[in-house]
Amino acid sequence: MHTNVPLALGIDIGGTGTKLGLVDVDGRVQGFRSFPTDARGNDPAPFLAKLRTHVAQLLNEAESAVIGIGVSAHGFIDDERRGPIACESTPALRGVDLRGWLEDHFALPVVVNNDLTAHVLAEYQFGSGRGVRRFMALAVGTGLGAGVIINGEALRYLGGTAGDTGRVILQPGGPKCAYGVSGSAEALCGVAAIERLAKERYGRATAAREIITAARQGDDEIAIGIMQEIGANLGQLLASLSAIFFPHRIALTGGTTAAGQVLLDACRQQFEEMVGEYHRIESRLQGDLYNGVEIVLGEAGAEAGVLGAVVEIFQFQQ
Repeated sequence: MHTNVPLALGIDIGGTGTKLGLVDVDGRVQGFRSFPTDARGNDPAPFLAKLRTHVAQLLNEAESAVIGIGVSAHGFIDDERRGPIACESTPALRGVDLRGWLEDHFALPVVVNNDLTAHVLAEYQFGSGRGVRRFMALAVGTGLGAGVIINGEALRYLGGTAGDTGRVILQPGGPKCAYGVSGSAEALCGVAAIERLAKERYGRATAAREIITAARQGDDEIAIGIMQEIGANLGQLLASLSAIFFPHRIALTGGTTAAGQVLLDACRQQFEEMVGEYHRIESRLQGDLYNGVEIVLGEAGAEAGVLGAVVEIFQFQQ
């Protein structure tokens, strides 16, 4: 029997895996599941068939009325927010009208967001950004990018995002990212950067997840040093971004943040050394309007995409 507590169905389509779950108004996730995205070819049909099966199963299992479906999509999305238009890791989904497809098959309201915007919505609604007027979430994993919320509204001026912040140059002439930009933030902070540093310092190939785990556990000085360097690079990136967006709080999210305090401390230290005094001056000048920047670890975890996908579904019901 259905209860009176409404649910929304969240879908997080990533380059590697797709996650789904039913979410209530307090951010609790039920029936969480995932499957390989596998959308690197030209035909979206196999992916859509798997997605349809999982969505139908979740809707059938729901113990309350499902009021809508939210989608977090990898890559830039179109201005009407119907689906991806630039998605390097999921080319089969390029140009697919996900919103229309889901509405036609399940007769529910559907919203689509870029994955970075979904991350910042999740943290703003359910995690570390609650009550913050100017908020940024920096997602750090294989790729890197930021979502920004100001006065409750997400910035969406480039492909549903607040800009391609992963392409900010930190080291001219440095290593190239997947998009060929030398010394970009993604090239110096993403998984490839962790594994490049690991190969240099261990003398062998080592998976990023192993470095992240060892740094968090605190029993491997090389791993700690690698994640401190990554954290310092993140601090440099945030020093630049903070002068543009002036967030009151920044949350670090994504798989790399599993390194924990080691990463956070290095990020904060570099940020302080580069722009700490600047933000203290601005805080004095702006008075109650601005109190400086707080950098924290995100709280939404691995379910951030699923959570952020449905935030607007609940807002539309208010």
